Amino acid sequence: MYSNHTIIVLHNQILSTSPEDVLDIYRQAKWIEEILQGKGYKTLLVPFSLDALSMLATMNSNSPILVFNLVDSAPGEENLAYLVPGLLEHMHLPYTGCSLQNLFVTTNKLLAKRVLKAANIDTPPWLTKDETEALLHSATKRYIIKPISEDASIGLNESSIVSAEQVVAELKTKEETLLTPCFAEAFIEGREFTACMYGTPESCTILTPYEWVFQGYEEHQKEKIITYDAKWTENSFGYEHIVAKYHADECDFPLLERLTAIASQCWKAFSLTGYARVDFRIDTEGKSWVLEVNCNPSFYGFYHLALEGGFPFEDLVQDIIELVR
Repeated sequence: MYSNHTIIVLHNQILSTSPEDVLDIYRQAKWIEEILQGKGYKTLLVPFSLDALSMLATMNSNSPILVFNLVDSAPGEENLAYLVPGLLEHMHLPYTGCSLQNLFVTTNKLLAKRVLKAANIDTPPWLTKDETEALLHSATKRYIIKPISEDASIGLNESSIVSAEQVVAELKTKEETLLTPCFAEAFIEGREFTACMYGTPESCTILTPYEWVFQGYEEHQKEKIITYDAKWTENSFGYEHIVAKYHADECDFPLLERLTAIASQCWKAFSLTGYARVDFRIDTEGKSWVLEVNCNPSFYGFYHLALEGGFPFEDLVQDIIELVR
């Protein structure tokens, strides 16, 4: 359908001060461009700007284009993630990935949790500094404090986990430190899983959920959370000791089936399109909790799951393009 289009791989502006998570977007953009060229598509790598969008509109009037949208939020640019699809729609440019509505809701973690709750999908209880009355009726002993509208684990470190007695004061401190609104979520002790999925609003393909294994955390008395350093800082403890386990043990098959079903519920609850990721925690009693739904996530999980499943990742990338309507 899009074989005669030029595929525009749109990504964040890269500056000398760009943090590692933004630099990684550029690495993925070049990776995706190489895959598309290998599939025979004409491609162009373009950093996002309003001038760039005007250029794309002019290009499209002469010969058709499709935007492979990799623009993600960065510090100080939290609105970019959901505004870009809106701008592309306004300019009648087809694009990959989730819609403005999908991104607007999911990049605000409180809005997303309210959607999950309304759909009867279990998500850890939460509070904000203006909603502390929830403490009066909660048995939660520990909370994890998160920014409301940041991704890539920005702002997360071991000091993010606090006791119920400290949570109100720590919420205020965290907001003052990060200069962004935060919330406190009940901390779920247990295992962590991720499900990757892609498709249209009518149907989606959900790849087998995989587990994040925290190696040596108990011996070193570390909190089992994926911090910013664990994702992006080489030589940090988390970077070297958190391993993605893509091959499941047979005893976990029923759990993975349950997580797949919940991921499907999330897809429908948010009316998703394109590709997305769901992060889970499994508590010590085996109950599954949805931590968040991430629209337009990185492709590393998809890549490794394709390897594990024995199908070409390059075909999955092409599928994401051909699903655009």
